[in-house]
Amino acid sequence: MRERFLSVSMIDKFIGKQIREKRRKRGMTLSEVASKLGLSYQQVQKYEQATTKVPVTTLYKLSVLYGVNISQFFDGIDLLSSKYNEQAGASDDGKDKAVNVLMIEDNPGDEVITRRALNDFENLNILCVHDGVQILEVLRYKTLCADFPRPDLIFLDIYIPKRDGISVLKEIKRDEEIQDIPVVVITNNISHDLMIKAYKNGASGYICKSFDFLHFKNSLVDCVKYWTEVVVLPSSAAR
Repeated sequence: MRERFLSVSMIDKFIGKQIREKRRKRGMTLSEVASKLGLSYQQVQKYEQATTKVPVTTLYKLSVLYGVNISQFFDGIDLLSSKYNEQAGASDDGKDKAVNVLMIEDNPGDEVITRRALNDFENLNILCVHDGVQILEVLRYKTLCADFPRPDLIFLDIYIPKRDGISVLKEIKRDEEIQDIPVVVITNNISHDLMIKAYKNGASGYICKSFDFLHFKNSLVDCVKYWTEVVVLPSSAAR
């Protein structure tokens, strides 16, 4: 029987434990944290106990409050067993040119899984934003992260806050300055109607999130290789 990668619920528990440990390390009570975040004592407790999923925006606020990088909430997650890591192997396709991926994902668990799936790329830069408004601001006005280069590829989740993924996709494909950037939808939804809607509005691909980490990893790796190594895009031809 093939081993599975950690479920999102297990990741939530891991993150909750990290939140609790970092709070205690700072010598703060649940009430103090709740007050600074503008939340109830019970809500913070639910985050720590993983009975409620932590929104990315709250996770960022906690990282600022505890004086840590948000990535530290994920440090130590072992998505694959050592046996499975041996099967997966390391990528032997090192990149001479950096590849820039802009990811729109509001679920911190899914974000870390996606990053780990692409971890074998040596020269892969990933910027993750967390709602539909942020992605358009980054693409059009270079806000939030002015140093991040023009993306070679966009990974778009459908169900994101403020503006849904299809709406964002339409906006990107209507804008002459950014419409040539490939947008690949990555979602849990395998609805045929949603898939057709995505392709009709300019999606360059549609990948379903899988509970089989190796399968998901291979899908993402193949996707990145195709759009950055196999085809020639106007943006790369002009360099």
